[in-house]
Order: sequence, then structure tokens, then C-alpha cells
Amino acid sequence: MLATSVALGGGLFAAGAAVAADAPGAGVTAVVQPVMLSEEIAIEGSRSIQGGLFTLKTADGEIKTYCIDIDHPVDITAAIEYQESDWKSSSLGRPEKAQDASKIRWILENSYPQVTDLKKLAADAGVKGELTKEDAAAGTQAAIWKFSDGKNATPVDAEAKQLRDYLVSEKNKGIAAEPKPSLSLTPDSVSGKPGGKVGPFTINSSANEVKLAVTGDSADKVKLVDKDGKPVAALGPVAKDTQLFLDVPAGTPDGSATVNASAETVVPSGRVFLSKGYTPARHSQTMILAGSTKLNVKDAAKATWKAAKGPLVDSAAQVECVANGVKVSVANGGDEAATVSVKPGKDITVQPGKIETVVVPVAEDAAYDITVTGPNNFSKNFKGILDCKNASVTTPTATPSATPTTAKPSTPAPTTPAPTATASATPSATPSASATTTAAHPAPAPTSSAPGTTGGLAQTGGNDATPIIAAVAGGLVVAGGAAVFLLRRRGRHGGTAA
Repeated sequence: MLATSVALGGGLFAAGAAVAADAPGAGVTAVVQPVMLSEEIAIEGSRSIQGGLFTLKTADGEIKTYCIDIDHPVDITAAIEYQESDWKSSSLGRPEKAQDASKIRWILENSYPQVTDLKKLAADAGVKGELTKEDAAAGTQAAIWKFSDGKNATPVDAEAKQLRDYLVSEKNKGIAAEPKPSLSLTPDSVSGKPGGKVGPFTINSSANEVKLAVTGDSADKVKLVDKDGKPVAALGPVAKDTQLFLDVPAGTPDGSATVNASAETVVPSGRVFLSKGYTPARHSQTMILAGSTKLNVKDAAKATWKAAKGPLVDSAAQVECVANGVKVSVANGGDEAATVSVKPGKDITVQPGKIETVVVPVAEDAAYDITVTGPNNFSKNFKGILDCKNASVTTPTATPSATPTTAKPSTPAPTTPAPTATASATPSATPSASATTTAAHPAPAPTSSAPGTTGGLAQTGGNDATPIIAAVAGGLVVAGGAAVFLLRRRGRHGGTAA
């Protein structure tokens, strides 16, 4: 259990304070859709699968993502929710992955869907023949897997393979910088005393303008200011780690106010999206953003102030993959020492004007549930799943209890319905003759399956310890020119179909 202590630096949390591990509403939240733009990809030493581009729906638009976590599945029929996050909370945040992360960013910026002119993309890549959207999606996904998962993935389609070869060649020079968040305001809460600036809140955004407002019962008693004390109502292009404060005049009665930030922006490619599931059954593979429509994004943070003597505690947390755990920060903005309990973890004493940081170790793929308690009935909870390494683990399976709903195809469905398969109670069920194409993200094939073949039931990832069953509602769903089954997984990350 690691612990460090730092000075507050003029506010409750210094710039760059950790984001709450389960903070809602920071950046973009989206739900994976039951459609894919994909083609067959052969995974060396394993099997052929469908790989390509996912669609996720937001409140007012959509985003497109690729997988960077091939050994963990995603049930595309189960309405799995995803949250925009920083690289540090994913495998890309590990020091040994820095070069790989930069290679992935270059791929995203130089391939589909960032490059929509497929003739130009084909010419840049030296592709001989016509490059379709399906080819581009499969070639791009295969290239990303080389750097995210160390997989030698080869599209079966010749044009898709040529694109993949170009994207992983020496022409890929990498883009080292992590893209800015769509919008983040951290930490999600701060505390302090009247008679000065309470904060800072640290804001980052890719938007050209961020609108700011203060709400709450005490909003008329305070004002939002920058680090120089100047009032702020909106920000133009936001510099990294811009600081904001609430100016609370001396004599202001105890109270609180909420700082609201909103913006309209296209989310930068390369942002990581993590599953919001807090149990292994609802947690899915990590994805990376490939394209976005213009979206409305919001975030909010609360400030509380009290004049009475005594400790004034607040806390924040964030997954730190480099530390193989969750970093919990506890700040004391009061004028007396505070004894605070971090469970699991330890009791710590936080001196006035100080921050104590505790790293709570968490096993890979394990759920965590951390509670911080302190003086004046302070209590805060952080929970999630640690998903920092690209490796799969075996977990107990559970029997599905529902049938997937029909998915909307990404291309027109066949005019003649295909045979309907029925969900089986065992993972050994055999699909119909026309139902042999797998869906994205593989389980290693049986030894009889050779590269270039599809064998087995449709699925969206995982390992050979994760059995599946498939259900086809009304026939095949055509996605990317290949038949993709609606499916439900049993066991790890399986979830329940919507």
C-alpha cells in the first residue's frame, strides 16, 4: 500500500488531481450498437474472426471505435455502456506501451474513418484494386491489434491486407501525444473555507469554446474565476490543465455551489473508451475512438465551504495502470488534522493544507469497491473493474436468461430470410450451414480450425475458457458484407442481452 503526501498548492486539489474512478458524466458516454462494419481476419495461431468498426450511440450522435483489447469480449446485443477516459486507465497508459500507443494514434489519423476518401487511402497505401469501407475497417482493425495486443492479424481480403501492411510499415512514424478529452472538469468535488478561492477545478477540452455556469442555492454569493482571480463565463480553446476556482468572500454563510461546463465538439480520435460495468459479467473490452459526429458534452463539479474550525476532507480516485491499482487522493482543506479511513487500504492522517495519496492494489480483471470515510460524516465510494493488461482470464460461467433482440443491419438485409437458429443450453450447439461466420473478436479456435476458416458460433471476443451460445432473430444480420450473428455470451463479460 503506497502513500504520499503533497501540499495543496493554493486549493483543495492541485492541478491534475485524479478523476473519481466511477465519476459519471465526464466526457462522452455511449452505448455499443448491434452492428459492425467488418470482414474476416485470420489471427495467427488462433482462428479467423470478423473484425472491424463498432458503432456506439450517444445522447445526440454517434461515435466509431476499434478494439484494443482482443482477448476480452463485448456482447454487442446487450446495450453495454462505455465512458470516455484517459490512457492512464487503460493498457495504453503503461510505460512499455508508449510506442505502441503512438503507432495506434498514427493509424487512426491516417486510415478509415478519419480518411473518408477511399481512393486516396488506397493510393497512399499502394492498394491494388478497389478498397471498400469493409476492407478499410478490417485492415485498420488488424493493424491496431498488432500494437494493442501484439497479434499478427491478417485480413483475408487482399485489399484489406495491403492496407494493414501499409499501416504497420515503417511509414508509421507514430503520434506520441495523447489526444485531449472532449470535456473534463476534475475533481468532481472540492471543499474549502470562505475568504479566498476554493479549488482548483482543472478543465480540459477539445472544444473551441466551453461555456461555464455556477448553479445552486449559494450560486449568487460566489463567482467563478481563473487563477488570476478574473471572472470567467466561457473559455475559448482550452489550454491543457486550465485552472478554475470559486471565489468565496469572507463571511459567506456555509454552503455549496456547482460548476457546470458544456461544449459542442467532435471528440478527437485516439480517446480510450472503457466499459462502465462494475462486475465481470457486465464489463467489456476496451475500445479506442476512430471517429465522431459533433456532440454536446457536459461535466460538473461541486464546491463546498465551511467557516467552522476543524478538518475539511474531500477525496478523488482514478485507476492508475502503471501502479496496478487505484490511486486514492484525500485532501484536507480545513485547519485541523483529519484521520481518514480508506477501505480496502488503511487509515491515514491528513494534515491541514495537505493531500495524502494511497495506491490500493487491484488484481487484473478484478472488481474493486473502495470507500473513503472521515470527519463530519464524510463518505465517498469508488468502484469499477481494473482492465490494464491485454490478457484474458478464466471466470465461472453463468447461464443466459434472455434472447437477444433483432439488430438493425449496417447494410440491407437479404430479401429472403435466412434460416433461424435457436439458442442452445450448451456451448456445443452447431449453427446452420449458412451460419458459420464469426463476429468480431475471437476465442481461439479448436485445433481443427485452420487460419482462413471461420468455424464455431458467432461471438464478440474472449478466450477459449468462455463458452457461448448464439441466437439468430429472424435470420442473419448483414454487417460489412459478412453474416454477423446476434449473440449472447456466457461467463466473463457476457452480460444479459437487451
